[in-house]
Amino acid sequence: MKEFREFLEKRWWQGIGGIAGIAALVLVVLQFLGIVHISGIAVSIALNIIFATVLVVLIVWGTKWKRKYQRVSSWLEETKGFLEKQYERIKALQETLKEVKERKRVFLPDPNNVSKLNVDNDLLNELYGQAYGRAVNKYHDAKLSGLAILVQPYNRLGDRVSIHFNFYSQWAGRVCTFMIGEMGDMVESLPDRPAHMFEKAIFDELPWIQDQNWPQFLKKSCEKAGSLPSVPQTEYMLSADTYGKFRWGLSFKDGVTGKTSDFDWDGVGEPIPRGEFG
Repeated sequence: MKEFREFLEKRWWQGIGGIAGIAALVLVVLQFLGIVHISGIAVSIALNIIFATVLVVLIVWGTKWKRKYQRVSSWLEETKGFLEKQYERIKALQETLKEVKERKRVFLPDPNNVSKLNVDNDLLNELYGQAYGRAVNKYHDAKLSGLAILVQPYNRLGDRVSIHFNFYSQWAGRVCTFMIGEMGDMVESLPDRPAHMFEKAIFDELPWIQDQNWPQFLKKSCEKAGSLPSVPQTEYMLSADTYGKFRWGLSFKDGVTGKTSDFDWDGVGEPIPRGEFG
């Protein structure tokens, strides 16, 4: 069928068909005027030639127009696909800009580099000052008993990073927690409550000042933990407290399997996978 269509589309076939059609048409006209006498069979043959010629021309034109239509249709489909992709990109960009606008501060510049927090000792000192001021308004003898930095790198609906300060009041025997994230102001994140035994130990010195290489502990632990799935449930928590053998801890959670990977650090040396120390 393809070879036949290509044969019909050749210009020499159209020329011969046209000449044959014209000749047959002339014979029919001469027969009608009585100038020549041709048998009925010859007239029938001539009419068939005319009909076949017209049919061939129509087939050729139809094929050409069909090809043109297919090319235009293909171009329209490609254009539609391109425009849809551009629309999705613009929509994603708008969502990103909206998200950035909602964030008052950015603690995690790149979700694909979870160890590089936009948090340093100067910032921790500033935020601690705000939290401590609120804590002593509740309990005059409030002292820092714990620090936690929660990172949810793929959380698009809330804070990707939040910093929590725990304070213990020996006078009241209670613990209160103040938190600040990327979107809101400093708030008391949990209602104050009676302190457990392990929460009554307080820091004599701020842990990030005492162990100023904590960002290296974070970086090396992230390298040991490896890549994590890019889902909202993926998270890790960097913490410092005084009740355990190690002052610093880091726990990673795989958002797909729910498995955790934990490390400890005593302020010097390499991260220690939890359970491997003597």
